[in-house]
Amino acid sequence: MTADKSVFDAILEHLEKMISSNILVSEPIETGDRLIFTISSVGFGFGGGEGKGDDGAGSAGGAGAGVTPIAIMVVHKSIEGPEGIQIFSLGKKGEVAQAISTAAESLPSVIEAIRSATKE
Repeated sequence: MTADKSVFDAILEHLEKMISSNILVSEPIETGDRLIFTISSVGFGFGGGEGKGDDGAGSAGGAGAGVTPIAIMVVHKSIEGPEGIQIFSLGKKGEVAQAISTAAESLPSVIEAIRSATKE
């Protein structure tokens, strides 16, 4: 195994540990008859290299990630159907926030369709 491969394997292993489904949509916070979720955008980057010189060879690598909350979803347990779901956008709407917001707008109808299908 080359030094490059081991460096990249270590970086990818670290990124794998950082990634979970709870990063994009949080675990719910329950308050009264409401469940509150945060929706976030995530960015990852990594790089590495190897070199040889008069003093020997070496390799290095690095990785980083950023998580930005972009919306809050509130589910009212006492209100059935799509009417019981509210989405609150945070900050200005960039491309990712706009995509999440658009997807979130259709979420209530998707949930209602699933509920209807499971009742049949």
